[in-house]
Amino acid sequence: MKKYIAAAALIVLLLSGTAMAASPDAAAFSGEQDIARKWVDTMLVKRDSSAALKLMAGDAQKEIDKAKLNTLSGDIASRLGQLKERRFVSWTRFDQADQMIYLMTFEKEPAVRCALLFDKKGQLQNFALTPLKEKAEKPAAKKK
Repeated sequence: MKKYIAAAALIVLLLSGTAMAASPDAAAFSGEQDIARKWVDTMLVKRDSSAALKLMAGDAQKEIDKAKLNTLSGDIASRLGQLKERRFVSWTRFDQADQMIYLMTFEKEPAVRCALLFDKKGQLQNFALTPLKEKAEKPAAKKK
């Protein structure tokens, strides 16, 4: 009897995993992750800001023109250096947008948080690169 219960539990787990893999959230996650990977490779590895801009949503392209993104790309290169490593951290669904977070290591900055924002259609709307710095401890107050 215990064998049948264990087998039934395993089947339920497998079915729920399959159902979850076929959910709309899974499809959205997969599509957004693909865009994120392409954008990071284009913008931060190849440093082709024109091609990176084309990966963004139409309204985002109107807000960020080629010249502005090209200048930003140069600033990123000078401040952070070459991208060395990236690791996916999280994906969050909100009512009107999704957020994908990566933790990255650059030549000049050991820890950078990269946030990519997507609209409900799965189009890349915006991004932010934030170096993570340790807070310096305040020196202990001297007692008199």
